[in-house]
Amino acid sequence: MLKVGLTGNIASGKSIVQSYFEKKGIPVIDADWICHRLMDSNEEVIEKVSELFKGKDIFLDDGRLGRHKIGLIVFSNPEKMEALENILHPLAEKKILEFFEEHQNEEIVVASVPLLFEANMQNLFDRTILVCADKKIRLQRLMNRNGYSLEHAIERINSQVSQEEKRYMADFIIENNNDLIELETQINKTIERLWT
Repeated sequence: MLKVGLTGNIASGKSIVQSYFEKKGIPVIDADWICHRLMDSNEEVIEKVSELFKGKDIFLDDGRLGRHKIGLIVFSNPEKMEALENILHPLAEKKILEFFEEHQNEEIVVASVPLLFEANMQNLFDRTILVCADKKIRLQRLMNRNGYSLEHAIERINSQVSQEEKRYMADFIIENNNDLIELETQINKTIERLWT
């Protein structure tokens, strides 16, 4: 079984690449989805996050943790971001390892991990794929898709290790600056090369 880590900075188009893998019948686990579930339903996580942001308005009207509210705090506060990641990442890693165990008879499995290199998770994988897009394109996507101001979009982008640094860490790079046809061509070529 080939274990592939898929990553990409915010608004690079990693989710599109992920869905393409899924369409091809390749089992995929999404670390973002894991973290969302943990924050929604894991009592220990909810308790630790509540403690971390004590005194801050982080809950929604229905009593659940407000991920957007938390996001606004942590993206301008690296210490809080690190503390939150220390709560979530070990549990996300455990879920990924369980996923590998459950799919051990598959030829290839993919874990989509936005902060793969930041969290030093590359050792979990046989190959890593980085999805890249020009900064201008990513800023535009963030403002259009998420309704962020330019300032907040820049803050989000700058909170991650730069694409340029990650290029040296990843085994394969998929550029996502053009249309979907070009993107699919690159994905197919990358899949073919994963075993080389």
